[in-house]
Amino acid sequence: MKKLFWKCALFCFIITALCAFFLFLSVKEPFRPMIARLTSCEDFMDESGMLPGFEKAGQQDQTTQLVTGDSICRQLFAPLEQYNPEKRVLATNAALMMPGQYLLAREYLQSHPETTDVFLVMHPLTLTRTFDLEWGYRYAAMTYVETDTLQYLDESTRNAMEGAYGAFFLRKDTVWMIENSPICRKLGLNYMNTHGKPYEQSHSFEIADLYVVRLYNLCRENGARLHLYSSPVAEYYREEMAVLAVEYQETRMSSLFPDYMEDIWYYPDEWTEDLSHFSGEYAQRERLNEIIEQAYGQTPLWEGLDVVPSDADYTYK
Repeated sequence: MKKLFWKCALFCFIITALCAFFLFLSVKEPFRPMIARLTSCEDFMDESGMLPGFEKAGQQDQTTQLVTGDSICRQLFAPLEQYNPEKRVLATNAALMMPGQYLLAREYLQSHPETTDVFLVMHPLTLTRTFDLEWGYRYAAMTYVETDTLQYLDESTRNAMEGAYGAFFLRKDTVWMIENSPICRKLGLNYMNTHGKPYEQSHSFEIADLYVVRLYNLCRENGARLHLYSSPVAEYYREEMAVLAVEYQETRMSSLFPDYMEDIWYYPDEWTEDLSHFSGEYAQRERLNEIIEQAYGQTPLWEGLDVVPSDADYTYK
């Protein structure tokens, strides 16, 4: 009986060691893509794309204005950076959520004490995002953990993430393995989709309201001014925006930015293929220049802004 026990223990040890070694190889080049193909995990090899933004935010330079926001903001303003040396454009996408925008701006303000303005350009639907099981963990929660900024979020936010994803999935070592190992990412995300529970907000702007106000106060403490603008919105969403506008009036941020919903600039659905980003001829630089002027021509964001020449070689990515 004792021999059988030790044989079973040895067998379990060997299997565990082999699995551990296999996982070790899954995060190392050149084995990572090979193992991903072998285990049908090739769809789980992409990078989050958020970390470079945080790295740039922490780099000291001569810029004094930050432009940040969702991917519509990035499409419009990313190419303007080289023509506007006073501006740093760090727009990411909607999945980073408002807590992530707060953390990103915090990094920038810490490394740029001379900051005068922070321009936050966010689609109203972006401001309603919660910690869901589709994008919330991969692009928001994981980024907060990877950048060591989770500690700067409100306790209620950390509790919301823990309730949605579980404390284990917010550990630094767990996030590292999910980020770097396609196998762990596939297993982890599939487990989460089965056992996780999206955070339900008390109202559509619950999370965003907290962090817009916190960012406003943070900017004031650092001698900067926060500006909040909506990204251009397709006509398709006009009725939904009218409903959201009622909820927006119930938020604290509405007292700071009362015209946010009223100043939305709407454009025809034909200008977009995904009802978010401009496409076709409207994604050409000359058209984007015109769109920026129409949407923000009467705002501080437009004042002194040099747009990209119409013949510049730029397309949205």
